[in-house]
Amino acid sequence: MQRVKTVLGYTGAGATVAAAVLAPMLLMPLFARGVAATGVRVDPSLSGGRVVREIPRAGYRILVHEVVRPRAPLQRTRPFVQVAFTPAAALPAAVDDAVDLDGDGRDDVRVRFAPGAASLRADLEALGPLVRPACGLTRESRDGFVGRVHDAVVVRVPLAR
Repeated sequence: MQRVKTVLGYTGAGATVAAAVLAPMLLMPLFARGVAATGVRVDPSLSGGRVVREIPRAGYRILVHEVVRPRAPLQRTRPFVQVAFTPAAALPAAVDDAVDLDGDGRDDVRVRFAPGAASLRADLEALGPLVRPACGLTRESRDGFVGRVHDAVVVRVPLAR
């Protein structure tokens, strides 16, 4: 009888560990579908907002996102427009592009960066009153951002207003 209790105890412990390891993997798709069904979205200050315009270039595309402005009184985000250069593998050795951010037909900013550099840095030249110029933007910059995200080089362009 003692041997049966020992075998059942170890079997139960093993089944509990197996269930604890497998349950998240098996239930995660169900949980993800449930959360997606609620309509919850990632805050635009984190994701850059939705894409509003696509500008084709030779071998790559520039995706211009919507303007992101702070919505809460204490939110530390300054207004910006996120611009993604994709695919990163097709970008030239030195990118120097003028981009129309607001869709009015006039370029608002000139973006310069070298996607192959070990330390990614971008320079933003304002071509109109919409953009604040910036030199040497990095991943840790306070006013903007440049970084590799998935298969794109993302640049957050700070706005003047």
